[in-house]
Amino acid sequence: MILIAACSEYPQPTPSIAALLDALRSLGADVAYRPWRTTPLSTFAAAHAVLPLCCWDYHGDPAAFPAWIDALEARGARLLNPPATLRWNFRKTYLLQMAAAGLAVPPTIHLQEATTAGIVRQMKTQGWRTAVLKPVSGQSGYGVQKIDETADFDLSLGSGPSGEALLQDFQADMAALGETTLTFIDGGFSHAVRRVLKEGEWRANSQFGVTYERVDVGPDVIESAKACLALAPEAPVYARVDGIVRPSGFMLMELELIEPYLYLEFAPGSAERMARAVLNRVNGPGAA
Repeated sequence: MILIAACSEYPQPTPSIAALLDALRSLGADVAYRPWRTTPLSTFAAAHAVLPLCCWDYHGDPAAFPAWIDALEARGARLLNPPATLRWNFRKTYLLQMAAAGLAVPPTIHLQEATTAGIVRQMKTQGWRTAVLKPVSGQSGYGVQKIDETADFDLSLGSGPSGEALLQDFQADMAALGETTLTFIDGGFSHAVRRVLKEGEWRANSQFGVTYERVDVGPDVIESAKACLALAPEAPVYARVDGIVRPSGFMLMELELIEPYLYLEFAPGSAERMARAVLNRVNGPGAA
């Protein structure tokens, strides 16, 4: 049995997950879709593999998800992606590691304890008139704020329970360029989808009215995305690399290795490639 971990907000599989479920079943796999919060740990631990692809509701209680990962690992569950990769990706401080490695990311500051005075001071020091304040761990744009030097923002949204937050230089051209998402399956590039932002919007999350279009990307963009993936603790079976494609190159916005929407319905054959990659991880290379 292969289990895809879901959440109560999505009791039915999304089109992307439905395509993956169909592909796994067509290859003879026994697969199910179960809510991660209410399904017994023993059920997940007994599965041949657990994919947390639809755990889209931990933003309100960020500590619950890594605790779930820890509990499953302690019981010997096989998580795809692996636990070390999930934990690393859970904290967006990985962006600082990307920057240290010379990769293009928005200038980012990790605030150990976010305060209004500290944020304003950092913005003045960096020369940022507009910035983005976001939780260190979060989903789908929840708690993310665009702020300016007037200090009119809500720290209770942007900082987590420990007071941590990330402060980033605002990337104004995303409104025009959109955000390009590159899906990788078992290390190989599969397809790209561009999120087109709603007029007047600066956030590229589904809840803010984005639309989607399949796009082609050049080899330079793909190689930049691969360089980001190379810094993950272990090779992921699935990944989505989100960023801005500019004439000057690709800038990473976020690396999604936990619960990315993979847009499998946009790319014929991608669901089967994903299914085979999962089965190869479960049964060994060539098993699918």
